[in-house]
Amino acid sequence: MMRPLLDRLDQNEKDLLLANSKETLVKRGEVVFEEGSEASHLYFILIGTIRVHKQMKQNKEVTIFLRKNNDSFGEIGIFSGEIYSCSAVALTDASLLYISKNDMETLMAQNGRLALGITKWLAESLEASKAKLRDYLVFGSEGAVASIFIRLSHMYGKETPRGVEITEPIVVQDIAKYVGITRETASRVISKWKDQGLIDNEAKKFFINDIEYFRSLLMCDHCGVQNCTL
Repeated sequence: MMRPLLDRLDQNEKDLLLANSKETLVKRGEVVFEEGSEASHLYFILIGTIRVHKQMKQNKEVTIFLRKNNDSFGEIGIFSGEIYSCSAVALTDASLLYISKNDMETLMAQNGRLALGITKWLAESLEASKAKLRDYLVFGSEGAVASIFIRLSHMYGKETPRGVEITEPIVVQDIAKYVGITRETASRVISKWKDQGLIDNEAKKFFINDIEYFRSLLMCDHCGVQNCTL
């Protein structure tokens, strides 16, 4: 899994960021910033979960990242332009730190180790986002949903006699939002796989009975991305 940004930094680097940041609290469902708005701050998550998503055509959204404790978001905009190219919304109540774009650039210019750590995180983040969009757009609806189950297995999977148990609760609507398809399409794909015995579920808990089917569908053996998560 991709290591959160703050976990990559030593204590001096963390203290440097904290000293130049301000704290804010956001409620579940609150929008932190919207796609197309001025990219003014980089955010760090002390506690909580943030969904970074992009608007697609026909009022559909694609989830680019789920970022959690000790991670960061807002980099797509801060380091690549003047506006945020994605939106960010809190999936839980969250405690955030934020630092201005100018202050962040100054700190990185003055501290090479900090700049290197952030650059490596950015490179892995970019690689992961490109792989997601490839899965979502190239392999069709079935491949897109398969990609979500593969990524969930990496994040929350537990080997059991039944197969890989996804320990986090997940509903069909969430899967549809991740990949920008309708709930009906996601439900149809999942029902097909259940009939084939590839997956099973009890309430909001899913079991993947044949993980190799999904890996084969997405050609995972030919993919060099190491951070295959949401």
